[in-house]
Amino acid sequence: MHFPGGPTSIRRVRTPLPLSLLASATMLLIAMGPAEASPLEFVSPRDPLVSELRVLELYDLPADSGRFRLPHLSTFPLRRIELMGAGAPIGRGELVRTLVADRMERELERDAIVAFADARVPHSTPRLWDQQWDAGQRIELSVGLEGGWEGSDENGNRESKWRDGTGLHVRGSAQVDRWLAYLHLTAGQLEGASRYTDVLVSRTDLAAQTDEAYLVYANGTRWSVSVGRQRFAWGPGEEASLLLSRTAAPLTALLLHARFEPIRADAFALHTTTDLGRGEQLAAHRLEWQPTSGLRLGLSEAARYRSSGWQGVYLASVIPFSVAQRLLQQDGDSAGVNRNNIEVALDVAWRVADGTRLYGELLVDDAHAKSAAFPNKYAWQLGLDGAWTHGFTRLTWNTEYSWLSRYTYTSFFGRAFTSQAVPLGFPSGPDSRRLRARISWDPRVAWQLTGIVRRTWKGENDFDEPFVPGSPVPPVQQLEGVAAVTDDVTGVLRWWPASGVDLSLALGWHRTENAGHVVGAATSGRHASLAFRLVR
Repeated sequence: MHFPGGPTSIRRVRTPLPLSLLASATMLLIAMGPAEASPLEFVSPRDPLVSELRVLELYDLPADSGRFRLPHLSTFPLRRIELMGAGAPIGRGELVRTLVADRMERELERDAIVAFADARVPHSTPRLWDQQWDAGQRIELSVGLEGGWEGSDENGNRESKWRDGTGLHVRGSAQVDRWLAYLHLTAGQLEGASRYTDVLVSRTDLAAQTDEAYLVYANGTRWSVSVGRQRFAWGPGEEASLLLSRTAAPLTALLLHARFEPIRADAFALHTTTDLGRGEQLAAHRLEWQPTSGLRLGLSEAARYRSSGWQGVYLASVIPFSVAQRLLQQDGDSAGVNRNNIEVALDVAWRVADGTRLYGELLVDDAHAKSAAFPNKYAWQLGLDGAWTHGFTRLTWNTEYSWLSRYTYTSFFGRAFTSQAVPLGFPSGPDSRRLRARISWDPRVAWQLTGIVRRTWKGENDFDEPFVPGSPVPPVQQLEGVAAVTDDVTGVLRWWPASGVDLSLALGWHRTENAGHVVGAATSGRHASLAFRLVR
């Protein structure tokens, strides 16, 4: 499900995009035929295709002729080539159903793998330019207008803005054999850009930026090594996950991936610097295993530590991070300067029947079973995915509850799990709860109507209030102080007629009780947004 986000802090628009240009681009893109692209490119956790992958997981893939594969669903990014099976095209009325098949086929048709290509696929929007030669050599170029507008009216205060990243998007890649270089460059809105960089137009926040730029070396689907900037998501949650979430800021990282096909398991290792000026590093590794078709298990571990560069004890990725600090102390760090903060997460996703999947994630930040002088820090999430299809009509739904104890993600010695002042995990941060429900109706391949309801409870504890040793240990399972309670209801109308044309309009209402953690204070308002993705 791809939809605009909820209410955010908003300011006045200064650089609008003409709607006539959007309409013209839409008509041009729909009229174009299929094209090719590199199958080594990554699918970002924010890609519109991800919502269809979640529906795909609700059915038994081997029963659908092997047309698609889904080696790991709870670990993003994944490469396009990993999604391509070798089976025949899916017949209409089979288990995956028409909507999933059509939407995935028109997207993956661009990759022109001989075993997959199907000329019958409608509306596979081509790239602006692409060329393929023998021996796995490709060059491609894509351009698009992407982004969104958001507006709100809260207690009579009307504000609006363009979303960050709204503007001209240029994607280019070059593949030679097993090597792929990829760049996604944006010239558009970047709030506050004038404070720290040269802007493209004076007195605006228009700047050049990139959230995706990487170099990949891959051996088919068996293993890959990539370095560059992109987004990551580890965990089965739809809105967000607990350890590494799709809602986090992009990271410039080294990513290692290996596939153990005989046991249907994938191993990952990630290394990045979260704050270069302070030498703040993040190391994480993960194993996702599919023992049966309907069951997925994931085990992840992450460590935040300080160093002038990546430490070998973490970079090796095979050493448990829980013993890494002790090894560093043995190697000469007797003062414990490189003290780390470790989180461990376990997730399970189980398809109990065709069309129904249960999932959950448990995150342990700190557990002090032998000492009452320190609080336990933990979080958990439970969710349900469902789908019902009849002919060309489909209903999908999701219910998700996320619970985070006080002090989760925080660190009194500076190793908080944040990047660019945003949580690496669940976006509400520590001391919070969230219940979210979504239902989507797809009457046809091109249309979707979605309703989303959320309630968020947020205590007064945040990243600026870590537990300090020696302080009294509070009941961390209770929200601190006066809890603010926010209700949000949003409806989304989406038009997705082609792989490169995606427009959505959202309207909603929100209300906060105990606003600002003040008893009896309340705020309410309406919000609207327009999201567009017009890619050639």
